[in-house]
Formats: sequence, structure tokens, C-alpha cells
Amino acid sequence: MTINGIYGADQLAAAQAAESAATDDLDKDAFLKLLTTQLQHQDPLNPMENAEFVAQLAQFSSLEQLQGISDGMESLYLVNMSMNNAALTGLIGKDVVATGDQFHYAGEGDTALHYDAASSATEATVTITNEDGKVVYTGAMGAVPQGQAAWTWDGKDQNGQACPEGDYSFAITATDADGNEVEVTEQMVGRIDGMDLSSGSPLLTMNGLTVDLSSVQSLEEAETEPE
Repeated sequence: MTINGIYGADQLAAAQAAESAATDDLDKDAFLKLLTTQLQHQDPLNPMENAEFVAQLAQFSSLEQLQGISDGMESLYLVNMSMNNAALTGLIGKDVVATGDQFHYAGEGDTALHYDAASSATEATVTITNEDGKVVYTGAMGAVPQGQAAWTWDGKDQNGQACPEGDYSFAITATDADGNEVEVTEQMVGRIDGMDLSSGSPLLTMNGLTVDLSSVQSLEEAETEPE
């Protein structure tokens, strides 16, 4: 005796819907729903073999465990991120040297532009650009020693006019006695005054400028201001 059409139209639609949902996003709830639907609508003359049933239960168990691990890892990540952010707040008030070409000009007086030269150079040129990308000053620096040093900018543009307060950037090019290019790294030197979390990753701030933690080269306790 052969029985055809064990699935009615409604039953078949329900099974297909459950299977489709499981295929799109097979979380543990979708998996369990699919397994339950299969059991409800299986062929009574050809029921699911025990081995097959056990295998599907094992898959469900593995899926549930993996989801539990994923949830646990996410919780650990959030805890670790909170701990890291709390630790980074301890950097506020510290003096740092970081790789970077930005600086804030207060609108008056001189400003020291720090750099690190790979070797000594006989000639060097500094170019200063405002926050709009316009070059405001280009001039010779003279000889540059090997190592960390600073060049003082008087805050005046190419025409000798005082530049307004704002954020600027600088670039240094240098050559040795043989005309070979000397590698010079621009640096940001100052005191960390805050931390910016708006980008999702913690960034230190210095005079309103952001400093990536990976760019920090040295860190030391801030010197106490004399009374």
C-alpha cells in the first residue's frame, strides 16, 4: 500500500516557511522550529531514523553552545573596552611625544615645532599650512641635527603678517651634504588634556587636537608648575 500526499497544502507551506527562515538566519530558535516542523509532518510510514534525529539534536546543541560562546565573547569585549577606557583616563595630565604634524597656534608669541631627524642635515625647509589647506609660510631652517629637536615659528606668514589663532600643520624636508634626502618625522609634543570617544575608538586630545594612542612615542609625568 502506497500513501502519497502526506503533507497537506497548509502543512507543506508551514514546513517550507520554517526551512526558508532557517536558511536565511539559522539561529537556535529557527533550528528548533525547523526540527519541530519536520517531526510534526514526517511520513508515518518512514519516520526519521534515530541516528538522524540524534544528529540533528547534536547540531542544535552545538549551535546553542556556539551562540552562548559568542554572547560571552561580546560581553568580555564590552568589559575589556570599559577597562581600557578607564585605564586611558589615567593618561590625562601626562606629557607625551607623539608622531604627528598638527599643532595649535594661540594667536600670539612663538611656537616650537618638534621633529626627529634620522641623521644630520645641512639644509632643511619647513612648510606651514592652515586648517583650510593653504600654505601660510615656507622658509629655510638651516642645518638640522640628528635626533629630536625643535624649530621656533614666530607666528607670521610669508609676508610677515601675524597669523590668527587656529590649528595648523607643518612639514619638514631636509638634505645632507651630498644632497641626499634625510628622513624627518614631525612630532606633537604637549600635555594630554582629555579623551575623545566619539569615533568608537579612544583618542587622546591635546590642545583640542586628537592624538592616536598608537602614535605616542614617549610618556612622562607632567612637571609641577612652580608656585
